[in-house]
Amino acid sequence: MATLEKIRSKSVLLLVVIGVALFAFIIGDFLNSGSTFFGSGRTIATVDGEKIDILDFQKRYEEVSQQYQQQGYKQDPAVTQQQVLNQMIQEMLLTNEMDKLGIIVTNKELKEAMMGQNALPAMVQFANQFGVQTPDQLHDIAFNPAKYNIPADQAAQIQAMWINQEKQIDELLRMQKLGSLFTGAITANALDAKALYDENAATTHIAYAKKDYASLANDQFPVSASEIKGMWSKEKNGYRLDEETRLVNYIAVNITPSAEDNIAAQQAVEEAIAKLKANPGTEGVSNDFNFNVERISQPASRITNAQLKSFATSTAVDSVSIVSYTNNVYTIGKLLGSKVEVDSVNVDMLAFQGTNAQRDSILKVLNSGVAFAEVAATAGVQGSQEKAWFSLANETSPIKAKLLSETTGRFFIGDSIQGTAVFYRVNERKAPVKIYDIASITYIVEPSQTTINDLNTKLRDFVAANNTDTAFTAAKAIAAGYQLLNARVTASTPSIGNIGESRDAVKWVMNADKGDVSDIFRDEQDKRLLAVAVTDIYNDYIPADDQTVAINLTEKVRNNKKAADLLAKYEGKANDLAGYAALMETSIDTTDVTFGQRYVAGLGIDESAIIGQAVVAQPNTLVGPVKTNHALVVYQVVNVDTENRPYNYEESAAMFNRQLGADALSYRIVQILRSNKEIENNMLNFYNN
Repeated sequence: MATLEKIRSKSVLLLVVIGVALFAFIIGDFLNSGSTFFGSGRTIATVDGEKIDILDFQKRYEEVSQQYQQQGYKQDPAVTQQQVLNQMIQEMLLTNEMDKLGIIVTNKELKEAMMGQNALPAMVQFANQFGVQTPDQLHDIAFNPAKYNIPADQAAQIQAMWINQEKQIDELLRMQKLGSLFTGAITANALDAKALYDENAATTHIAYAKKDYASLANDQFPVSASEIKGMWSKEKNGYRLDEETRLVNYIAVNITPSAEDNIAAQQAVEEAIAKLKANPGTEGVSNDFNFNVERISQPASRITNAQLKSFATSTAVDSVSIVSYTNNVYTIGKLLGSKVEVDSVNVDMLAFQGTNAQRDSILKVLNSGVAFAEVAATAGVQGSQEKAWFSLANETSPIKAKLLSETTGRFFIGDSIQGTAVFYRVNERKAPVKIYDIASITYIVEPSQTTINDLNTKLRDFVAANNTDTAFTAAKAIAAGYQLLNARVTASTPSIGNIGESRDAVKWVMNADKGDVSDIFRDEQDKRLLAVAVTDIYNDYIPADDQTVAINLTEKVRNNKKAADLLAKYEGKANDLAGYAALMETSIDTTDVTFGQRYVAGLGIDESAIIGQAVVAQPNTLVGPVKTNHALVVYQVVNVDTENRPYNYEESAAMFNRQLGADALSYRIVQILRSNKEIENNMLNFYNN
């Protein structure tokens, strides 16, 4: 019986199915008719021409949204939708790759994984959710419903869930086989393992002198546009784009209370305090929905708000005052009273469903001395908890009186809920403590409609006066009291600059022309205003004249010129490290170099010219001057330390696989598969904020 009830409790899933079906009904004719209202029919994305259907996507999105809701996790729907689509694209890439490789799962393998003696833990957990012990029992319930008196509609629901689980397990097993291919094909041999050990076993200690490029004035080394373009051509693959990218400038205005709003709020709070003092309880604000009242009955030790705790323990009954004002929220406290009583009890609890006679029998067994755990395993027990502390301070149900008055050490029937009796046994009652009865009353200072209109009008006037990208500048924004920010936007971008609920602005950007300036975008809660200007449109590569790229390339070109100048000035002009240090007007420093590292203390990251040479340089031999990314360096090896840790093939092979082998590939496989695929994202054709 308990099993059937648990299965019936899954009826919430029917709502998901109904919701998806309703969505399909509403848009189905529209999509199937070939209408261009959605712009791309019913295809939300394509991977090399292979389509992802909007109905499949919507179903997956609803499932993920429900999971987030159950977990209490809140996220911008646009972000969640893009995450779901990315996951579906990833699955398609991997599935296609496995199909090309001929990776399959046999019926025998699938059955063993789902219902065998060593069934996957995920399947055992799946079965346990329905109140059954093993997956094969759940399979029998799903496909032999008459045997368990399960209605046909519920059986169909369980069958659908089983089939969906079957698909997931099949893909999981295929992925495991794909992973096995990685492990077998890209693994360390003896030479790989020993080479990696040798590279990391020795630490080279060097002494060096350096002349930083930053010590030379930039204006002495001008960089031309053609030189920047030339450097870009050499490194252009580092600026390749996966999809069309729009460069935008934007102004975001947070809608916050004005000075007038704060004055009005302070007056409202002062009036509320006067009414609370003049009226019993919280009647002074009972008809004012701007004030939220929370009743708290707790001993001082359980009042988590330090300011409210201080108020309660240091004031007289009926006192009223402002407890705190933080982030535009006033908290008013009123001490309604105090009392001394038992605050908490330690109890054993057991819920049982059955006839009255069965309940009486269970109660008799519980009080006969039979172990609690043994009774908890009896058929009909819906749940149990042993030695749980139960707080009574805020408790108002009839069970409170019983927990305070019943004899300790004896079970009793506390209450009955929809045919399920709950048995309690009080093990211990804590000593009475002082309990404070407090009203915590909050008032949120909100921007008035006048404030919202004023902010909107000001920004709208700014946009009207600066309605081209060349006029929509940082200088003018600052003069108007705004901050101008920039961002890169694609069809896969869920928001502008990580601003929540800004996908409408993204959609506008992706349909605008270079130089266009938007109207004002507002979020649903009236918490923010947004104006956007499209300053550039990039297709295959980020160009050399992009501001960020140009700054980076300019520094590289200029550093090359500085390095050449310093080489001409210092090369061959000294015979030892001290001589070069004197010429460079610097001191000698020391650092350690290991071939496998990326960062060298004192010199920087990715200094391959130093890392590659120092580990093979002869001790006490002058090396350089060497051109590095940020300085001209002269050094010599002082000594080399070799670890005492002996070579171990298994250890080094495992390290190789993590860094360069199968494990490393598994982290990058999706990125690798995406690199030569044409992916089209049509999300913006289907969704707004």
